[in-house]
Amino acid sequence: MSFLNYLNLEFIKIKSSFIKYVIIAPLILSALMNILDMTFRKESMLKTYNKVVTDGFYSLIIENHLALAWPLFLLLSIIITSISLFYIDMKNNLLTHIFASPVNRSKYYLAKLVTILISTTLIIIMEGILLIVIGKVFSLSNTIDIELVIRYMWFEFFSCLGIISFQVLLFSMVQDIMFLTTINIVALFGSIPFLRNPSIIQYNPYLQLVNCMPFSDSDLLIGAMICSISYMCIFNILGIICFNHKDIQGE
Repeated sequence: MSFLNYLNLEFIKIKSSFIKYVIIAPLILSALMNILDMTFRKESMLKTYNKVVTDGFYSLIIENHLALAWPLFLLLSIIITSISLFYIDMKNNLLTHIFASPVNRSKYYLAKLVTILISTTLIIIMEGILLIVIGKVFSLSNTIDIELVIRYMWFEFFSCLGIISFQVLLFSMVQDIMFLTTINIVALFGSIPFLRNPSIIQYNPYLQLVNCMPFSDSDLLIGAMICSISYMCIFNILGIICFNHKDIQGE
């Protein structure tokens, strides 16, 4: 089976399962929280960030990223989507077929990775559009900075590469959904105490999204993105090697 066939199969799983709602959920939550925030706290929010930025739309981006926890919504969507795709394959015994048949496991592995990447990219793009719409509806700025939003989306995308690759790497080593979930919960809660430590944030794939706002320190931002890209290369090489050497007993 070709890579495109594997990829098409992954999107069929998303379309025919609850995963599509997992992808949509962070956007709906973000929209509701932003609308409520702008409706009841607009003046207070603008005043709060006035010392940092003078443009209302810039304040919206800061508020969305920090106060309204958008990075957490995106991170949870990536983790839940990844585990759900793996769960469907295990439930339908597709892994047994993969391990027992002389198929190209690398294509299967990469199709999983690319599917999660595409899904995450769509979420990021839709969130950027949402911010632009909210900025215009609530008249936060005379000129909405589209270039800033695009830069923000790029930073988010590169910051996601590490955590996405780590999820697929975990699956290549452990085909136990409860264990995978436990690892993510422990890693996520174990990362929270380091949120105020910039030197650790840029190396922790669970925290790199926190530092991807376009107003972040440029050195830390670039460092986090380089680290995330490096993780993607390392994790994928390890993951493909590990998955290709799994036997049916390893399932």
